Amino acid sequence: MNDAEVLARKMSQQTSARSEIGQFVRMDGRFAVVNIGTSTVTIPCIGFYPPVAGMPVRVDWVNGSPAATGPVRPLNPLGVITAPGTPRSTVTVDGVEYSLYYRDGYTPTVDDMVEINWTTGIIQGKITGSETPDTPGESGGGGGTPFDVTIRANNSARYQSGSGYWGNDPWASSSNQGIWTFGNAISDAVGSGATVTEAYTFLPLISQVGLASVGAHDHPSIPGGEPYILPSSLITLPLGGRNGWIALTPSVGQYLAAGGRGVGVLAPGGGGYTRWYGTASDAMSGAVRIIGIR
Repeated sequence: MNDAEVLARKMSQQTSARSEIGQFVRMDGRFAVVNIGTSTVTIPCIGFYPPVAGMPVRVDWVNGSPAATGPVRPLNPLGVITAPGTPRSTVTVDGVEYSLYYRDGYTPTVDDMVEINWTTGIIQGKITGSETPDTPGESGGGGGTPFDVTIRANNSARYQSGSGYWGNDPWASSSNQGIWTFGNAISDAVGSGATVTEAYTFLPLISQVGLASVGAHDHPSIPGGEPYILPSSLITLPLGGRNGWIALTPSVGQYLAAGGRGVGVLAPGGGGYTRWYGTASDAMSGAVRIIGIR
């Protein structure tokens, strides 16, 4: 083999990579439709999923194949309402306007400072303020790295006393308990040695009556018999507060982060009848969001 052939072979083995900025338009199945300059392309969406329409996104090209890999810059979770509307309102975040849905029960008003969940693209509600953390000294010391991860459930089910499992939609009633399972996905996402400061679960409501509570269980997958939801982990869900992102306690979040555990719902004393969509109907059903330091 001569020198020219050797060089040509080496060049053929080189990996080419570049990045550019596009504007997210919409999802087309599992693909992202993105405007890049004067062209519109349909490409895999492998990072932040799904982006908000109009959001500047990073498009990475590897060996000539493009993919949308996430927002161009970190997303501030706080914004200001600049134009109330129904069912969407305009919120300005770091000088950029977004048209987003908002949680049931919140009435947007101009100049409201609000929290935004970028995983779902939902305005969570008005906040009373925010603090700027103290700047640590430049000693090169540790202190940990903040993290914020969202993990989708891999399955869900409802269990009826005396009959076993009979559906994917979790219920909380006099004879039914519901659970979502994750395998070890939560511990894989959080990592070891993490300290959980906030935890949430996403519950897409169908209907609600009476009492309901949410808690944690230690089943990595749907068990063969009745699920056991830890009584010490239970959090009461008030009527009107059973839809969307539900706050769990940091201790429950820490328990879930150990892996092989999941979320469950029941009606204390059998005094309720509340239903949620399962993972077969809503991919975000039962999803867990963990925030902390590691």
